[in-house]
Formats: sequence, structure tokens, C-alpha cells
Amino acid sequence: MTARMRDVAQRAGVSVKTVSNVINDYPHVTPATRAKVEAAIAELDYRPNLGARSLRKGQCGVIALAIPDLALVCFAGLAGAVGRAAKKSGVAVLIEQTDDDEVAEELALDGLRDRLVDGILLWPSACAGTAAAPNRPVVLLGEGRPDLPFDRVSFEHEPSLITGSSNHEAFANKAVALLLDRVAGVGPTERRHVVIPSARPAQALHSC
Repeated sequence: MTARMRDVAQRAGVSVKTVSNVINDYPHVTPATRAKVEAAIAELDYRPNLGARSLRKGQCGVIALAIPDLALVCFAGLAGAVGRAAKKSGVAVLIEQTDDDEVAEELALDGLRDRLVDGILLWPSACAGTAAAPNRPVVLLGEGRPDLPFDRVSFEHEPSLITGSSNHEAFANKAVALLLDRVAGVGPTERRHVVIPSARPAQALHSC
């Protein structure tokens, strides 16, 4: 039989509320209590109902990254960096490959067919028409589609995406932080464009 939160509480000798606090990483839980609850969760193989948590919080803890081509080293490196940046904030990443396709990019802006994501990071490249207003936060990556009125993170020199892992990390950290700010509704409301300084220009991005 599937374990319930009350089963975990009974096994750990705590209240259901305490179990909930541990699962949601509430800071004011003593290390001893947290250890008891985590041990009970492991023993019972308890799995939180993510759907119910999403409804309660209004967030699902997943963001989407839509990029042109994962076979290219530059975008593969960026995807890895975004995953690491998101993990530090307790968020998972759904990766979508757009293949520089106009329809795929518009679909990403429209919320990836209403998949359960809190926000979208998109590296746009196709020359598409005006996108409909998305129903979740969007942060554009790079300089493509300057017509789109969304937050953006780009490099001082666009080809810096391929000059090294440190560039990937700085870029991803800023992009994820900006998107999560929008998801949480914190920070200034005006559109933001974050430019990551780069040490030097590099070869053209399409050659990566």
C-alpha cells in the first residue's frame, strides 16, 4: 500500500505538519527532527503528491529550457549549466529542442502545450511573427528576436557562449535567477536585460 504523510508522521513520532515542514524544507526544524522524518520517509518509500503540492503552492518546481540544438557543444554546455543553476534553487529543468524552427519557438513561448512548468528560458533564433502573450514568465537568452517584449540575458559579445564553462555558469546563474524572480513575483516589474561581460569576442556562434 502507498505510504501517506500521516504514516510518515506516525513512524517518526511527529505531527503531519512537521512532516510537511521537512518536505518543504522549512528552516525552523531541528536537525534531530529532520533526521527522524527523513529516515521514516526512506523506510516507507514515501513520495509526496507533487500534483497536490503544485496546486497548493501555485508552482510546480520545474522550468523549461528551449534551445536550438543540443548536439552543438555550446548549447549542450549551456543546458548543463542551467541544470546546475536550477538545482541550487531546488528546481528541475525540462529541456526542449527547437531546431531553429519558428513553430517550435512559438510553441515554447506559448508554454510548451501547457506542460507543467513555472517559466521558460528560450534561446530564440527563428524569424517568427509576434508571439501571443504567454501564460507564464519567459526569459529570452541571447540577442535573437529583439522584437519580443520579454526579459533577456545576453553576453556583451554574443559568441562568448562558446568560450568556456565559466561563461556558461555565469550566464545560466543570471538567467535562472531572473526567471525564478519572475515566477515568485519579486524584484522590479519593468522589463530587464542583463548583459554578462565577456573577456573577448570569439568566433561566430553558428560555428559552435
